[in-house]
Amino acid sequence: MNGSLPALARAALFRDVPARYLEQIAVHARPLRFERGAEILCQDDPPSSVCVVESGSVGMLLHAGGLAFPQLVGELGAFESFGEEAVLSGRQRCTYVALDGVVAHAMTAESFGSLLTGVPQVAVNLAAVVGRRLDALATQNVVPWDGLEGRKLDPSVFRWAPEQICRRHRMIPIESSGRSMTVAMVDPTDAVGVEALRRALGGVQIRIVAMRAETWERFVGRTSTPSVPPATGPAAAPATIAFLDDEGARNARASTNPPNGAAVVSLVDDIVGTAIALGASDIHVENDRRGVMVRYRVDGLLRPRKGPPIAGELHRPILSRLKLLAHMDITEVRKPQDGRISVRVDNRIVDLRLSTLPAKFGEKAVMRILDAQDGISDLSSLIVIEKVRQSFTQLVERPQGLVLVSGPTGAGKTTTLYSALAARSRPELNVVTVEDPIEYHLDGVTQVQVQPQHGATFSLLLRSLLRQDPDVIMIGELRDQDTARIATEASMTGHLVLGSIHSNGSIEAALRLADLGVERYAIANGLAGVLHQRLVRRACTACAERAEVPAAILAELVRVGAFRENETPSLKRSRGCAACDGTGFKGRIGLYELLVMSDPVRDAIASSADLPALRAATATAMVGLARYAGVLLASGLTTPGEVLAALQHPAA
Repeated sequence: MNGSLPALARAALFRDVPARYLEQIAVHARPLRFERGAEILCQDDPPSSVCVVESGSVGMLLHAGGLAFPQLVGELGAFESFGEEAVLSGRQRCTYVALDGVVAHAMTAESFGSLLTGVPQVAVNLAAVVGRRLDALATQNVVPWDGLEGRKLDPSVFRWAPEQICRRHRMIPIESSGRSMTVAMVDPTDAVGVEALRRALGGVQIRIVAMRAETWERFVGRTSTPSVPPATGPAAAPATIAFLDDEGARNARASTNPPNGAAVVSLVDDIVGTAIALGASDIHVENDRRGVMVRYRVDGLLRPRKGPPIAGELHRPILSRLKLLAHMDITEVRKPQDGRISVRVDNRIVDLRLSTLPAKFGEKAVMRILDAQDGISDLSSLIVIEKVRQSFTQLVERPQGLVLVSGPTGAGKTTTLYSALAARSRPELNVVTVEDPIEYHLDGVTQVQVQPQHGATFSLLLRSLLRQDPDVIMIGELRDQDTARIATEASMTGHLVLGSIHSNGSIEAALRLADLGVERYAIANGLAGVLHQRLVRRACTACAERAEVPAAILAELVRVGAFRENETPSLKRSRGCAACDGTGFKGRIGLYELLVMSDPVRDAIASSADLPALRAATATAMVGLARYAGVLLASGLTTPGEVLAALQHPAA
C-alpha cells in the first residue's frame, strides 16, 4: 500500500472520494519531512505543490498592512491541506512554515489540477476547504478596532510587555492565546515596534489589531504613569581617563595641525570615557548624511550616544586622533587597519582594540574594550549553578585531556577560558598560552602572541611550545586543521589543553573537530569535555519583579525545554528604571551546557555516529542549555524573552 494513502484518506480535501480514486491519487503524492522553522510554500509564489499534513503543525503566515514581517494568522494540524488555493488563484495567499517537525504528503500543482477535472468530488471538497480558509484569513486581517475601554485586559500580558517599547510605539498587549499574543496598535504598519516587542517577548507570534489614537491616550492616562526614564534622558557621566601614549600622539598631531584639535581631543575623551562608564564592550564611530554617529554596545545591544549631535566635518579629525593613539597610518583611508590603545582609568589599565574599515561616507572605527578587571573572574561568578561549576572545575583540574569552550562570537568564551586558567595556574605548573590577540595579562603564565605576518602561526607556535615542557596549554581558538590536530595529539600525550571553538552546541563542537580534519578515534580518546555557552542580559535587581507568566510565553518555554509540562514557575519581568536606563537589564550572565565525555559518548564518536545518535548517547552525560536557562529564570536572574531569544536563535 502506498505510504501516503492513510493520510490522504483522512483529509477533508479527499472526503467521500472512492477508494479506487484515492489509490490513484496516492501514487502521485510523495512524503516529505520539514524541520521546525522551514518554509514549505511562500506567499506570492506561483502554485507548485498541494500538501496534506500527516503530523506536526503548519503555521499560516501573512504579510499584510505594509508590515515587514509576517503575522501568524492560522495553524494547520494533522490531515489538513494547504497550497490548494494557489491552484485556483495562480499564487500563494500565505507563507506556510513548519511550527514543529512536520510530515506532509505533497503532489505537484499539475497533478492536482488534473485531479480536479477527473474527480468531481475533490472539486466540491476544495470549494469548502478554500471557503473556510478565506473566511479565516478575512477575520485575521488587521482591522480598525476602538473598543478597548470595554475590554478586560489580561494583566499578566500587559505587565510582561516592556513599558518603554509600548509607549514609544503606542501599542497595548491585550491577550495571550496558544502560541500567539494579540497587540493593539495605533499604527499597525509600525514594523520596528512590533519586531522590538516580539524580540523582547522571546519571539512569540504577534497578532495585530488597530486602535484609534484617542483610545490609546485614554487607556494610558487611566492605567499607568511613566515608570521609565525618557529615551533622551541625561547621558552617563564619562569616566576620567588618560591615554598612556598621548605624548607621541600630541607631537604627531602638532606636526599635522588638524582643525579643531582641542575640541576633538575633548570629544574623543568623552566618547571613550562614557563607554567605560556605561560598561560597554564596543564603541562604534561612523559617518553618514546626518553627521557622526557614535554607538555603544552595552549588554550585547547597541545604543546611541546621548548628547548633542556631532557635525560631519569632525569625523576625519576624530579618526585621525584615534589612529595616532593606536600608532596607525593616518594618511591611509582606503585600506582596513588595526591598532591598540591603552587607557588609564583610576588605578587600572583598559585596552582598546581599534579596527578601521573604509565605508561610503568615510572610515568606520570600532573599538573593542578589554578591561582586565572584568576579563578574569572567579568561576563561581560565571557559572552560578554549583553542579555545572563543579563538573567543569573537575575537567580543568585533570592532568591531561582536551577541554573546549564553545559558543558564538561574543559569548564570553575568552572570559571563561581566562578564568579557568587562573584557577588552574600555580607555581609548580608550566602554563603557556597561544593567543591572537593577547587580551588580558595573567601572572605566572607565559603568553605568546600569534604573528602570521612573520610566520608565527598557531600551528608553528604550538609545535615549538611542546618542546618547552608545558603542563597546561591554552589555545585562543581552534580554527584550522593543523591547530586542531596538534591540540588533540597534545591532549593524549600528558598535557591539559584548553581552547575555544565556534559551534552551536557542545555535541556540535566534537563534530566541528571532525570537520577540521581530526580523526574520530583521536577525538574520542583526547576530548575530555565541552562547555558550550551563550550570554543573556541579567535582569536589573532594582526594578525586576515577580509576575504571572502569559500562556504564550510559558508554552514557548516548555517547548524549548526550559521547563516541563507540569511546571508553573514564578518568574521575573524587568520593568525598567533609572538604574538600568529604562532597559530593565544591567549586565549579562551566561547560559551553559556541559558535556563530560563518557564511554557511550566515546563509542558513538569513534563509530562515526551522526548527530541524532550522538544526542542519544549524551543524554545522561550532559547538562542541557535549556534546563540551565530554566534554573536562571526560576532564580530571577534573567527574563523569558532573553532565554527564548538565545535558545531559538543561536548564532555561530
